[in-house]
Amino acid sequence: MTTITPLNRTTPAVATPATAGAYTSTSAAAGTNDGGASTVVSLGAAANDTQPKALLWENRTRSTAATMMAQNFNNQSASGRLKGLGGELLKQVSYDGEDFSQSVQQAQSSVQADTYDMLVSPSQVSQHGMGDNQIALTVTTRSGVKVELKLDTGDNSIAIEAHSNGKLNESERKALGKLAEAFQKSIDGLTEDPPRIDVAGLTQFDHSALSSVDLKGQVKINSKDTQRIEFHADAAQRTLSFSGPAGSANIAVDLSQPASWGSKEQQAKALGKYLQQVDQAGARGQGDGAMISMFKDAFTGMNSNYGTPAIAPRSIVLTDQDRAMTTGLADFKASFAQTEVASNPARLMEKDSFAYELSQKTSISGTSQLDRGISQQQQSHLKAQYHAPVKADARLALDLSRNSQNYKYITIDDSASSSTNIAYDKGALAKATLEMQANQSTRVLTYTLGKLKDDHTTPSGKSMTRDLLSTLEPEREGLPALSDEARAQVLAKLNNQIFLQSNPDALPST
Repeated sequence: MTTITPLNRTTPAVATPATAGAYTSTSAAAGTNDGGASTVVSLGAAANDTQPKALLWENRTRSTAATMMAQNFNNQSASGRLKGLGGELLKQVSYDGEDFSQSVQQAQSSVQADTYDMLVSPSQVSQHGMGDNQIALTVTTRSGVKVELKLDTGDNSIAIEAHSNGKLNESERKALGKLAEAFQKSIDGLTEDPPRIDVAGLTQFDHSALSSVDLKGQVKINSKDTQRIEFHADAAQRTLSFSGPAGSANIAVDLSQPASWGSKEQQAKALGKYLQQVDQAGARGQGDGAMISMFKDAFTGMNSNYGTPAIAPRSIVLTDQDRAMTTGLADFKASFAQTEVASNPARLMEKDSFAYELSQKTSISGTSQLDRGISQQQQSHLKAQYHAPVKADARLALDLSRNSQNYKYITIDDSASSSTNIAYDKGALAKATLEMQANQSTRVLTYTLGKLKDDHTTPSGKSMTRDLLSTLEPEREGLPALSDEARAQVLAKLNNQIFLQSNPDALPST
């Protein structure tokens, strides 16, 4: 249980010695309003910290989160000082629903650290929003109450605060508490080196109590670079953007058409297929591994679980045959690009770059179940440029010398699409088609001693269109109708064939 002393409430003097992690007031002026005067409080250091820092606090408010602040200040790096704090603060708010504010910084050297004397001085501690590492979580409830949590740390400070613009009911408080672990995981991922995007848990909020969740953060990951993230989720959509030294990404998931969602098994299969396309693009375009990993984690988290679909009465329902023609995932637009690098000092205009786009769009039309149409388009586009040695077993070491300027500069421009359409007229199958395209272009500039010796472009492409009427209803060609078992096998095989193929040679035959 979290114990909290509100900001304006005084606390009795405590005579017991300070223990590890215990935050206890020893104010000689207990029972009086401290105003802006300094007050001595006692806060034990971590057991393994033989020389704890003397700390200056914003106020005498006591909580587990404040204890954690002291421990993190003494034992963690600047970004590591957020460890556990986000989850603990959210638990605290969910427990009592009260506003909370606390900040701490290192006191002046004149304070004896080994006495565990800590100063409280509101007039001197104003660290909110001052740190290089800042995280903000905003949760809006169904009743319209907005809860805001802010955390930030710097080289010499930690500050946390929580504020709500209304009273939380019991169900809202419980829903907030269930997000505590997910909130902390998102913070932990962002502060890792290299950073990791972990937002899956933040998408799994209780929609009956909460209407939206927003996360915004920035973390200093070295002396000059900052990793940023911005996330939003509600019942209709999820959006995510992040940027840092490795590159930037944007993902938007449309949740407004739950009738198109497949089973969890089908969604997992489709997610795996899309991630496979990302890996293949990364290999072909020599993408940055850290950036690709962040994008895959983010894309997986954004499509991890859509919840229980709320389908309106009398709406069109997809059959097993319809679902075989779709991926089962919610529609999305996703893209990422790695930071351009000029790896050849002799030719600064030749940049190493990688940019990839992936999208899906589904349309369900018709006036009734007997007169319905379903279409789905998948698309991808890869543009990349990179340097490579002339021989595969050679080592690339480009510098300003002519002898180093033996290399290939490769430009990749690929695109792929897959389109399915199925329609019914008065309950009878009227149309079923699969169209796929894959185009690849590889341009190779070969340099010897800095002089261009060869410029060669290799294009390749393939497209195919299949009419699936006879596949789904062989009786149209005088063949026996499919048994239930045979139909299930045909639909499973068809579903495997509808996914994007970036390699022209991998397209299914007509």
